[in-house]
Amino acid sequence: MKRIIIFIGMMACVLTVSAQDAVSAIRKHYTETQEMVKQYAEWEKEGEWTMPCPMYYEVNIKQNLPGTGYHKEWIRLYFYEKENYEGQPGEPMLFRNIHFVTAKYNYAAREFYDEYLFDEKGNLEFIFARNADVDDFKGGEYRFYFQKGKLIKAIVSVRNPATEKYEQKYTGTKVPEEYESDYKDYLGKAKHYKDLFKTIDAGTFH
Repeated sequence: MKRIIIFIGMMACVLTVSAQDAVSAIRKHYTETQEMVKQYAEWEKEGEWTMPCPMYYEVNIKQNLPGTGYHKEWIRLYFYEKENYEGQPGEPMLFRNIHFVTAKYNYAAREFYDEYLFDEKGNLEFIFARNADVDDFKGGEYRFYFQKGKLIKAIVSVRNPATEKYEQKYTGTKVPEEYESDYKDYLGKAKHYKDLFKTIDAGTFH
């Protein structure tokens, strides 16, 4: 019995270390991606046709919504690109896959910001989202980490109205019930942006 308990304890430790390693790797990838975005911004300041050309699709939406009025969205879909050196007849010259998404949007005076990070195979790795004040929720930030499609870490921070700083309220491997609907909403958005990228990319010249 003691051997079984020890074995289970060892397996739990291995799984914990594996998840920690995965989170560290995702954070490293996220930092590298932020540097890429920063570099793109610097290239664009130098001129539209400066090479190498920044690689992303941009979508801007403006409309009036019932009950909230003027609504706008600003979405950037960054992508991986790999040349198809050994392509067969009829195959595209380039293979592209979703890499990173930034989305800014508003409802009435409330502003929101999301980020979605994907690996080279198009698997979701990380979601960052910053919410405005909504009802009793006084603004907050979500961070969700994924490994092989499974959530491995969730962090929830809530804005302190007195200090205007975000204070960590929860961290764990599951999403608390009170945030479950938001979590599912962000998963839906991740799929939506991935599908949007595929639709746009299919209509461009490779």
